[in-house]
Amino acid sequence: MRLLLISNSGHPFLAHCREAIADFLGSVRTVGYITAARLDDEGAVYAKARDALQDIGITVQHLRLDAGFGARLAALPAVFVGGGNTYALLSRLRRARALPLLRRRVLEGMPYIGTSAGSNIAGPNILATNDWNVVGAARFDALGLVPFTINPHYRETDPVMAPHSETRDQRIVEYLAVNANPVAGIEEEAALRIEGRRVAVVGSGRVKLFQRGRPPRWFGPGAMLPPACSPGGGFRKDGRDGH
Repeated sequence: MRLLLISNSGHPFLAHCREAIADFLGSVRTVGYITAARLDDEGAVYAKARDALQDIGITVQHLRLDAGFGARLAALPAVFVGGGNTYALLSRLRRARALPLLRRRVLEGMPYIGTSAGSNIAGPNILATNDWNVVGAARFDALGLVPFTINPHYRETDPVMAPHSETRDQRIVEYLAVNANPVAGIEEEAALRIEGRRVAVVGSGRVKLFQRGRPPRWFGPGAMLPPACSPGGGFRKDGRDGH
């Protein structure tokens, strides 16, 4: 199984991670781009991704959640799930019955790239997202490709927050009081590259790992996350302790 889970698309769009994407894809030159996380103009976002990746020789096809989704997914060599609202993305994938199709293709070896919401859904659930549940989603279990929940756009401190307001770390500690699986806070311009059971930090940012009963730990570029974060590491798809 191969995944590249990127914190953000950045500005200019994908500029900071284009080389990491090209290196991850290797000889693969075509990806299907899923825009279902967007609550605005999906076509415009697809065009931005198409233009950003064509400069490195990658052809991008718009992978819509319509009746032909399964057949088109089966014919593609790789998939890229873009950012937006995580609740909208998960709800739309579930309504289109696309989640099991996508999960099966990735488990079969199809490379998976995600940014922001597209990274969030790779975990057992999306409960560490920064988004608001504006679509009224009632289910939060996701693809379960990795055993850790993802918090993209992670910032340990935020100078624009009101004094004494709740920090991201405090919210993650609350998550761990209920859920046993780790949480990976991915800084901007950072990503996690998963190859089989290896989970490596790539990009220029860092990843902060939160585990129940342990102090948080930082992992810089090139570092490997511990075995608890490896696919098949003992946590069920819903994020509860599988032991």
